[in-house]
Amino acid sequence: MAAGRKRGDHDARRIEIAEATCRVILRMGVERAGIAEIAREMGCSTGVIMHYHATKAELLLFAKNLFFDRVYERIVQARQRHDGIERLLAMGREMLPLDTAAVERWRVLTAFNGMAIGNPELMKLQARRDLRFTRLFADAIRELQEQKALSPKLDALAEGRGIAALADGISGEVVMSPGTWPAKQSIAFMDRHIRMLAAVR
Repeated sequence: MAAGRKRGDHDARRIEIAEATCRVILRMGVERAGIAEIAREMGCSTGVIMHYHATKAELLLFAKNLFFDRVYERIVQARQRHDGIERLLAMGREMLPLDTAAVERWRVLTAFNGMAIGNPELMKLQARRDLRFTRLFADAIRELQEQKALSPKLDALAEGRGIAALADGISGEVVMSPGTWPAKQSIAFMDRHIRMLAAVR
């Protein structure tokens, strides 16, 4: 039991540091957000930060994955809660930047992607994460095809990638041009796209 608590404390501390890292990055940008600034945000020494995460890149990777793993779980839950085409609609909406917290998640991803350019390993890691979301949507589409709610003519993997790409595109514009995509409009576009898939026969 004691060992379990120790591991839990370690994981909780890593999450706390990752969240502090994101606050600093969102406030100062990736280039200026060094380990010293993150330590000041935490009120601790740089040695404490380095004990849990060796580099800033590792920190940002962990934080980005943490935030989007939470999104992934919400999409899984939406898939479980709904039936028919409403299942896909609910899943698509979970990907969108509909509130401040979601916008900040996408800002963190944008920062990470900028840092990953020119780093094949980081780009490969992000490609794997993207494929994870694509496959989640593709699996839901296949289920709906089996239930006759979607046409068998649809390429499930391509359509799953399209839904994820639509969310990526909207989110990118929200990050770079705040106010361009109000939540209602974002939902309307996502819903329209998914209902167009349902109309294919």
